[in-house]
This record gives sequence, C-alpha cells and structure tokens, in this order.
Amino acid sequence: MFSVAAAPASATEITASTWFPDTYPLVRNGYFALAKTLDQKSHGALTMQVYTGDSVLPPGAHLSGLRDGIVDMTYHAGTYTPSDLPADNVLAALGISFNDSMVLTAAVADFYLNDKQMQAMFRKQGIVFLGSYASPSYALICTTPVVSIEDIAGKKIRLPSPVHAAWASSVQAVPVNVPSSEMFTGLDRGQLDCAANSPNDLKTRSLWDVAKEVTLLDLGQYFAGWQYAMNEAAWSRLSEEERQLLIDTISDNLVVMTEAFEQSADEALAEAKDHGVTIHEPDDSLKGELDRFIASDVNEMALDVAKRLDVDDPDALIDRFEQTYEKWEHLLADVDRDDTDALQKIFHDQIYGKVDVSTYGLYGSSQEPPGGNTP
Repeated sequence: MFSVAAAPASATEITASTWFPDTYPLVRNGYFALAKTLDQKSHGALTMQVYTGDSVLPPGAHLSGLRDGIVDMTYHAGTYTPSDLPADNVLAALGISFNDSMVLTAAVADFYLNDKQMQAMFRKQGIVFLGSYASPSYALICTTPVVSIEDIAGKKIRLPSPVHAAWASSVQAVPVNVPSSEMFTGLDRGQLDCAANSPNDLKTRSLWDVAKEVTLLDLGQYFAGWQYAMNEAAWSRLSEEERQLLIDTISDNLVVMTEAFEQSADEALAEAKDHGVTIHEPDDSLKGELDRFIASDVNEMALDVAKRLDVDDPDALIDRFEQTYEKWEHLLADVDRDDTDALQKIFHDQIYGKVDVSTYGLYGSSQEPPGGNTP
C-alpha cells in the first residue's frame, strides 16, 4: 500500500485502488505519480491515498467497489465485467488489431470522454470516466519454446479477452481465463504453458523466474475499462477548482505513464537474457495465421460481443471509434515520441482542455458530452 504523506486538516483526500503491484507502470508512473503531482500542485490541499494489490478490492471488484463508494477512484479491467460495460467490451474486442499505445491511449480517452453512447454506459453505473491506458503489445511468455503453429497446438494459454481466446482456439491452443494476477502461479505450477501479456511483466511480476521463453508475436494491446474513473458522488463532492486540477494533471500523466509503460516493456526484454530467457520471433506459419484471424474474424467477433451484450447499433459504435483512432494516428504521425512536452500539449489541446468541469460527470445536471452520437 502507498499513501501520500499526511495533508493539512482542510485537505480533500481521494481514496484510490488498483490491484497491480507497486512496481507496475500503471501504478508507479500512473497512480503514484498522479498522487505526488496533485499534492505538489495543490500544496497539500488535494491528496490521494492509493491502495495496491488486493488490500481493499480483489481484481474483479474494481467496478462494483467504485460504484458502491468503497473507494473514490479505481483502475478497472473492463473485460472482467462485460455485462456492466457492454460498449467498452465491444471496442475491447478490437484490441488485438492495435499496436501503437500512445495513439490508442489518446483515442480511448478522447472517445470515452466525448461519445454519448459511452457516457450513457458510465452514467448507468454511477461512475465518471477520467482517463485511459493502453498496454504495450502483448507477446507470448511461455515455459517452452513456441515459434510455429505446431508448437502452439495444445498449449494452455492465459489470454486477456474472448477474442484472444478465439484466436488461440483457431490455432488449436487451449485458452485459460484467469486474472493476470494469477499468471505467475499458473506458470509455476504447470497450470499454464504460456501467458499472453505485455513483456514488462517479465520484470514487474517476475515472470522470468517461471517462464524462460518469449515469442514476440504481436497480439495487440489491452485497453478495456479505464485507468482513472471516480464514483459520481465523490467526483461531485470535489470543488470545481479541484476537478479542474485533477483533469489537467491526468492529461499530463497519461503521456508520461504511457511512455513509461512502453519503456518498461523494452527494458524487460533487454534484461531478459540475464535471467535465462530466450527471445524468439514467430515463424511465418504462426504470424500468418494471426494476420489471417485479424483480417477475417475480429470485426465479426466484436459484433458478436455486441449481440450477446445487447449493444445498440454496434456498427456505428465501431465506426466512430475507428474514426477517432484514425484521427489520432494523423495527429501523432509527425510528433517526436520522445518529446513529452509536445505530446502533453496535444493531449491537452485536443482532449482534456475541452472538458467542462462545471458540468462533466455531474449526472444531476444537464451535462452532455461535447461530441459523439446519441446512443
């Protein structure tokens, strides 16, 4: 557990929970960094107490715990609660197709803050979406080498989504649905042969102690749910000045956090050899089958998710999101990814600077998102 140092008696404190360990980029460079910056910028008047691991809430309860006001803010993996976040799960099904985490982080923040169908989903849950995230591209972290179609057949693989599970089945692997917090134990005990996750987990969750083979098969990115969302009542209790400070700080934090997330994956791969890990490239049979699956199956599977979860007009939802993603591909095409200030300015100018904190997320008001279509 991490907590900001004691604040003045008049301070406003936000309680937050994320089930990742303290070393995880979404915690270290996300929640911890956000808490520190808020404390500094407010001179101790707005603070955060951040609980990590399962000290307050288990992984799957970070939506219900937020909705019930157990804490004020959480991270939540949206695929853990599909019936509560149906539109989010439709879009999350597309994750296997993406491979640029900065573009995806920006596109998700932009879309989730502004699209009326997404906002209606959050409003129904009594929560206020504030910030996105996107993992580095997933790879296969295994106990034995997996390079070809023949190698992967029969392997028990922990996967992050139903679409990933369908891909695994298409190559005769066995999908296993467990939280990422159980990857280490599963690999160690032989309950898993592989875990599909970001390579940073070799280091941040010590997977290189139990899995010595990594295949750089680009399995896309995970972005379901949110990095930052608040209970509506807790958000509404903040003053307008506090809401503005939080929004502005999250805007800058998302850039730094995403940079750190990507860097952590690169660093883990660079250090992996020192821990006895062998890095493999997939052969054409394995890569070709993934490319075929993405081209032919993913969009239809997203529509199947929509049908199962009773999502209105999913074709339009997917189209609007893809247009937003393309917008951000264009906006970031010529931006130096090492220029943090430039990236933060674009996030502010194009996304967070347009949020009206006098109405946003105040569901008792006549608040309407500035863009999007009526669900």
